[in-house]
Amino acid sequence: MRKIHFASVSIAIVIWWAIAEYGSIAKVLLPSPGEVFNSLKTILLSDSGFKHTSFTLYRTIVSFSIGIIIAIPLGIFFGIQKKLYGFFEWIIEFFRCVPASAMYPIFLIFLGFGDGAKIAMGAWGGGLVVFINTIHGVNNAKNSRKVMAMTKHASFWQILRKITFFEALPFIFVGLRTGIAWNMIVIIVAEMLIGTKYGLGRLIYDASIIFDTASVISGIFLIGLIGYSINKIIVYFETRMIHWKGH
Repeated sequence: MRKIHFASVSIAIVIWWAIAEYGSIAKVLLPSPGEVFNSLKTILLSDSGFKHTSFTLYRTIVSFSIGIIIAIPLGIFFGIQKKLYGFFEWIIEFFRCVPASAMYPIFLIFLGFGDGAKIAMGAWGGGLVVFINTIHGVNNAKNSRKVMAMTKHASFWQILRKITFFEALPFIFVGLRTGIAWNMIVIIVAEMLIGTKYGLGRLIYDASIIFDTASVISGIFLIGLIGYSINKIIVYFETRMIHWKGH
């Protein structure tokens, strides 16, 4: 599999280089892989580039952590309390359809122009996905296992911890992997807006204004690398916590 990945990346870079060097696209619009690599190296080795990357990483990790700490227990609660979920379902579905970036003015009003608004918006965007997936995971837990546990006089909390939670885990991990993508989208959009000095979103926005496409692509690469790394960490824990998956 690694050989396939390496081959696909190599082919993509060669095609990119050929189009940049011999195609009809202007250099300012499509820089060569070498130019992007030099730009990426400059960003990573510079003090400002390090701050841009570290601020985005900080906002992503903190906001996503806050989101899942709130979303998973709340999702389990609403999943168990089906009547309560039915009562609030229209509100949940309403906000599910509202882009998190549209909520940014509300967060600004209450939290100001600092990191608080960006972190809160990221937690909202990623946490909402995890919350909804957790509810569906709990709702899809098999009743037969619960009934069997009750015949053994298992308590409500024992059933919740040992059956319901583990039945919901596959859905929760799907929510985590989807949620981190939405979280990063929201964070990057927030960084592009006013009140931000450092962040990869700000770096991309500033570079796009002066048509520094190499820096734009470098910023996109760093964002993808952060998201890909976090996703791999989630997959690592998923394969160990859901050891029965695929069997």
